[in-house]
Amino acid sequence: MKKKDQLLKKTIWGVIFGIVIYAGFAIWTDASAVGKALFGFSAKTVFFCLSLTVVNYSIRFLRWHSYLKLLNFKVGVGRSLLVFLSGLVMSITPGKIGEVLKSVLLNESDDLPIAQTAPIILAERLTDLLGLIVVAAVGISAFDYGKWVFYGTIIFVIGFVFLIAQPKLMIPLLKVITKNKFLAKFATKFEEAYASIRVLLSPKALILATFSSSISWGMEAFSFYLLVTSLGGTITIESAFFIYAMSTLIGGISFLPGGLGATEGSMISVLTLLGVFSQRAPAVAATYAIRFSTLWFGVVCGVFALFFFNRSMANRDKS
Repeated sequence: MKKKDQLLKKTIWGVIFGIVIYAGFAIWTDASAVGKALFGFSAKTVFFCLSLTVVNYSIRFLRWHSYLKLLNFKVGVGRSLLVFLSGLVMSITPGKIGEVLKSVLLNESDDLPIAQTAPIILAERLTDLLGLIVVAAVGISAFDYGKWVFYGTIIFVIGFVFLIAQPKLMIPLLKVITKNKFLAKFATKFEEAYASIRVLLSPKALILATFSSSISWGMEAFSFYLLVTSLGGTITIESAFFIYAMSTLIGGISFLPGGLGATEGSMISVLTLLGVFSQRAPAVAATYAIRFSTLWFGVVCGVFALFFFNRSMANRDKS
């Protein structure tokens, strides 16, 4: 319980940080103009974007549940879904590392070892990066912006996966690490985690997860395109995909909570610099809208899912 409480405290700080960042962007632009632009979205557009987000989460859940099966963990679909959705509340932690909450919850509900399920979160983040690279590749040739992030991310992910696939290198490395007096007591857990990550990053699993990740991130990028064009922005689908994916990547590598500030700042800057919008207010509004319909919508879903998870655990303890 202490571990869960510590993780949830990070979410509270993330929300506070987000409020400060968003208020700062609004004041820097023109709060009234941004508000007016936000009310310019039609109900149909908002509903369609949220629907795409729901489909996106559904695809990501299938990836999560398939990872559990790949590690031979039998968790009911209903509970697995509650755990997955609960993890969304931690989307506003640096690099989404707070999503290890899902492993904590599985340990509480099914007594699954955290050391063996936590690598799923790492596999999710790596395949998210690969999915964003695929989405960004749609428009990479037309832009100079962000290419160092694009190619740097490719090199990092490929290098990491290659290293994981070399037990002759990794096992001796783990032995060296666990010679430390403090880390020595975690030696077994390190070995369990490494065994899990090797399974999750096997070629077949990596390809399938990257494919599903590309589709889910592509849906968010398409939502971004719809929101921008609904405010009168002049943009192609290729440009929208590239801007969204690269801004999200920049937010991710910034390691700020949920990429807050870095992601929004990148989107707003590129939308104005490329002349997608002639004024800053609609660029800010479009950025807020895509973040509300993806990041913050997920956080809200996570709050409700965590409530129902805790209630189900309480009812089970009573029976």
